[in-house]
Amino acid sequence: MKKRFQKTAAIVLAVSMAVSLAACGKQAGETGNAGSAANTENTGSADTQASSGTGSVEVNETGYPITSEEITVTAAGPMPSGCEDWSQLAVIDEYANRLGIRLDCDFYETDWETQLTLKVAGDELPDMLIGCSMNVSDVNEWGGEGYFLDLSQYMDLMPNLKAYFDQYPELEAYCTTSDGHIYGLPKLKVDMTDRLTRSFINKQWLDNLGLSVPTSIDEYYDVLVAFKEQDANGNGDPDDEIPLLFTSDSGGYTALEKTLLDAYGIFTTDPNYVLQADESGKVELANINDTYKEYLKFMHRLYAEGLMEQEAFTITGDEITTKQQGDVYGSFGCGSAPFVMANKDISYDANWMALSGMSSELHPKREASIASPVQNSILVAVNGNTEYPEALARFIDYFYTEEGMLSATKGYDGVTFDMVQDDLLGTEVPEMRIPDGYTSGEEFRYKGAILNEALNLVEKNIDRQAMFESDREVLEKPEFVEKYGWAARVIDAFKSDDVTGVEAYPVVSYTSDEVEERGAVYKDITTYLKQARAQFITGELDLDKDWDTYVNTLNQMNLGRLLEIEQAAYDRYAAVKG
Repeated sequence: MKKRFQKTAAIVLAVSMAVSLAACGKQAGETGNAGSAANTENTGSADTQASSGTGSVEVNETGYPITSEEITVTAAGPMPSGCEDWSQLAVIDEYANRLGIRLDCDFYETDWETQLTLKVAGDELPDMLIGCSMNVSDVNEWGGEGYFLDLSQYMDLMPNLKAYFDQYPELEAYCTTSDGHIYGLPKLKVDMTDRLTRSFINKQWLDNLGLSVPTSIDEYYDVLVAFKEQDANGNGDPDDEIPLLFTSDSGGYTALEKTLLDAYGIFTTDPNYVLQADESGKVELANINDTYKEYLKFMHRLYAEGLMEQEAFTITGDEITTKQQGDVYGSFGCGSAPFVMANKDISYDANWMALSGMSSELHPKREASIASPVQNSILVAVNGNTEYPEALARFIDYFYTEEGMLSATKGYDGVTFDMVQDDLLGTEVPEMRIPDGYTSGEEFRYKGAILNEALNLVEKNIDRQAMFESDREVLEKPEFVEKYGWAARVIDAFKSDDVTGVEAYPVVSYTSDEVEERGAVYKDITTYLKQARAQFITGELDLDKDWDTYVNTLNQMNLGRLLEIEQAAYDRYAAVKG
């Protein structure tokens, strides 16, 4: 019998709150149902069966279908984006027909976290949680109490996952507990395009002024000065350009800051809280070192000379969009693309060049940070008391095969999409069908084809991979840029002969005790770091006079203990990764 330990205070509190809500009326989400790397996969005949089946159902150790007869597996999670009726999605029948597993889903449009807590507290978990976006520490804690299946015990049935562990050891390091258990799996983004920073500079302005894309901080500064002083947009008004959009928090625009930090040899995916590990594995906070101080001096210079958005720390995303549509920015970073920012079509991206691997006097190498492929949350977990542990282990493993990956993002060839030749890429790519009643392939994809993101354990795109393997002369063709936009620009910049990629600080996981202790200290320190950074850049604080006070304040806020927690998490990660 599974062990069930005493519920945590958080679960008890959540349950009591939910009961109170239910007493006032019907619980929100209660009727959650909407509508009625490696390639070691074996897609051959189902000729090998597990020594012990599930009831009367045999589980095949290799080949497909997974089970000797169709089984129904219950699943729950937040409503997949764009989905209206999961039961009508093409992959539901396809999984049943191809794999022998029919999903019976219970999705919640709102209040998923409360519903999840109730399911755990009431011991009413479905067979699977999909698209669940759970904190890894919660998954590991609840897994240790028996709520979630330990997948490490079924690795002999999961050769494709094991191969991905071998290829991406950071994946195994993230989801493996200190005592070797694996209770859930995160999403893995293997496309390098999605791991590179999206920072851009205005190509039209460069062309208007006869300038080249800068490759160093000094060159970047000179370009920004020219943008400010020489009517870069060519409208006759030399004073309406804003050379640099810089903002600390709004809408993913911190990408540019990551590129600027790269120039100083500080590689991070979180410029608000910059952790680094030295060659010996010692974890430090870069925000208090001398190199970071020099970076802040550069940023203050840009602000003081009017080369940066003067509302950098107060501007909203909507205000940025309005300005971007008016062609006032010369350089920026984003989490999406220039055409998205300007609310135009993708051909607009041809007006921009990407920035990658700038250097500085303090860091003469041209190096660009590469984000971890591991996404910081658990996407899929299995009930520790499921009737079908072997079948679900194999079902999850299927999504680490090429066919399974594609099924999670586009469905099946000849059913939801067709493979068509892309002459620009020189390879076949999937093109979504557009059945009657749908306005586009994309609409069909998320409304009629797949469980959007819910089972997307590996983000892997054929076109992005082909792009990354293309020569720069191909990437720079006007017709190529017009079709693929920002992705072509970002890859092209990264593939410059003298640019080298550097892995940023990894995504690590924390124990439940660490999460509890870390939470308040982390929040206070990151709030102060962002506040002080803004004050140093705008000049409200003086970098020479106030720096020691800044560092001392952080130490008094228990930074030392926070770094001890970070060190412990990093050490566990490093021990598994090897």
